[in-house]
Amino acid sequence: MAYHIRNARALQVNTRCIVISLTFTFIAFNLLVFHTFSGNNPTIVIYPSEAYTAEDSDLRSPSTQNTWAAPVSSQGSFQSDPSWIGHWFRWRGLDPGEDDRIEPRRFDVVYTWVNGSDPDLQTVRMRAQEQSPLFQSLNTGDSKSAEAITAKRFRDMDELRYSVRSIAENAKDMYQRIHLLVTETINGEVQVPGWLAQQNTENSDVFQVVRHRTFFQNSSYLPSFNSLAIESQMLNIPGITDIFMYLNDDFFVGATIVPSDINTPLYGFVFHMEGSLLVPPTIRQKEANPINIGEWHSLQYANYLLSGRFGPRFRPYLAHVPHVFSVSMLKEMQELWPDAFDSTGSHRFRGEGEAKDVQAAFFMAHYVAEKLRETQLESYWHHRVDRNGDKLLDWSERVELVNLIRTWNQNQQLEESQRVRHSRPVMHDGYERILKRVGIAVSGSTAYRQSGLDGYPFLQRHSDTSKTVPLAPFKDASGVEQKPQVPYMSYEPPHKRTCQLDISFCLGASFSDPTQPLLMDSQAIFDRMAFKEIHCGDCLLEILMQHPNAGIGYILPENEDSAEFKEVVRKIFRYNYVLGTSDYSFMSLHNPKEGQKRLDDLLDAKLRKVFFCINDDYSGDDSKVQSELQNIFGSFLDERFPNPSPWEK
Repeated sequence: MAYHIRNARALQVNTRCIVISLTFTFIAFNLLVFHTFSGNNPTIVIYPSEAYTAEDSDLRSPSTQNTWAAPVSSQGSFQSDPSWIGHWFRWRGLDPGEDDRIEPRRFDVVYTWVNGSDPDLQTVRMRAQEQSPLFQSLNTGDSKSAEAITAKRFRDMDELRYSVRSIAENAKDMYQRIHLLVTETINGEVQVPGWLAQQNTENSDVFQVVRHRTFFQNSSYLPSFNSLAIESQMLNIPGITDIFMYLNDDFFVGATIVPSDINTPLYGFVFHMEGSLLVPPTIRQKEANPINIGEWHSLQYANYLLSGRFGPRFRPYLAHVPHVFSVSMLKEMQELWPDAFDSTGSHRFRGEGEAKDVQAAFFMAHYVAEKLRETQLESYWHHRVDRNGDKLLDWSERVELVNLIRTWNQNQQLEESQRVRHSRPVMHDGYERILKRVGIAVSGSTAYRQSGLDGYPFLQRHSDTSKTVPLAPFKDASGVEQKPQVPYMSYEPPHKRTCQLDISFCLGASFSDPTQPLLMDSQAIFDRMAFKEIHCGDCLLEILMQHPNAGIGYILPENEDSAEFKEVVRKIFRYNYVLGTSDYSFMSLHNPKEGQKRLDDLLDAKLRKVFFCINDDYSGDDSKVQSELQNIFGSFLDERFPNPSPWEK
């Protein structure tokens, strides 16, 4: 009996030894393979320390589908060593330890506000109108009409009090300070809301009242009654956080929001864009009545400027939600377009200067999107195509791209069921789990839909890269009028997006010709593809982003220790963004009956609406109707946000 027990124990020991030996052999083999095939600067990667479960199916190594695969601890901590940024972009890899969480960040909130019902301000405004070229040029003979149109822009219905309540209630974990931008009335008296406690004025630690003259670069442009002008100067607000959230007083936050609804180090800015509503790249025609100018003139003028720098395209409208801004980004843009920022700031009333104002939120969001696109294309072109950096392209440098495009095009010509689908996970896969893992709170109020690192989000649907993209409606072969540019939507999965790249049109006939040993005009070829024939650049980026490896390492410089790699990563980090969606509502109050119904519907949707904007859009002069609308709106606000903010009297 003892003999059998001893032999059984020996057998167990031998079995354990064999298992351990095989395990170490397997690990050593995999490390050898990884070091052999992972490029010039291999990075050892590990799984998260927790046990792997089916629920964590997005946590894989960078050679397959990596979300949480990460460098070993010798690479430095997540927070203290900036190398994590490069690993995140290249491999989509992170593995933060317990002490390596990102410090929670808070952002400032900025309001523009004016009480146009204040008699003193009305006096100042009327004086400014008398001196305004816009009002002097009017020949309507109907001063009442002009007054009614402008009055609705400045009429105060106590919206600010309740908007601030919505911030205090639903953004308490997001804001650091609140800046209220205000004008001055007669004798330089600063205009402050009557409900604001006295201590919460210009010297408050949290709620700060900021006079326009404090941040306008040119005080001779004051007083200003143009929100577009005020927004163009917000980059000069003293002591503001670089990233901040901006909203008018008629915007409200209806559900919990946190910093990740605005910006994160991993995914960058969070923009809300409406791909179904496109802004043309042309200057809008003059209105018959320039006083009645809305936001579309400023949107189109901003797009006109963007198109001159990055190429002409219809760009998506920004949703009516609070907007994210960056002071440093606005300053960068101001250096590129100093005249546009200055002239916008000089227009006291919307519509002055032929309505050539820039809409700052739209301008910045699309500038960021274009700069990220430009950075990715430049990185691939200069560091992966022109490998020796001599700005010349020989056949050995071109052939890999030519073969890549041809293979892609052949695959795109197959029936959808037969196409090869790449397994590369998109950058925002599992973003909620990833953010929580590094200590960043997620509210659930904003869904990340598409990262700018997965290609240009608004790739044109069925674009023909064999000819210049149209900028006006056209008729197809059947004589049916078609829209000039129809983009994919941000919620459509990237693997469903298709395009074909015509090498001869986009890159030139010589590019794919092996008998042409050397092309001297590398930069000219790139500029045409990236900025003139923009659909070519979009399609190339789409092709590059379908590489099977996780992350965007395929377009980055290969040597992670090089200055080139670090510079590209710095730019990508700066211009990184993600498109998000939130449940929001926008409405205009035209008359009491319709207004009551729509406000009741909004109350019924209380638990769903993250953001909502309510415009006072009554342009009549019936004081009874105005009073009724104000009462209806006031009752709604009292019921929706009954709790006073900490800054009320």
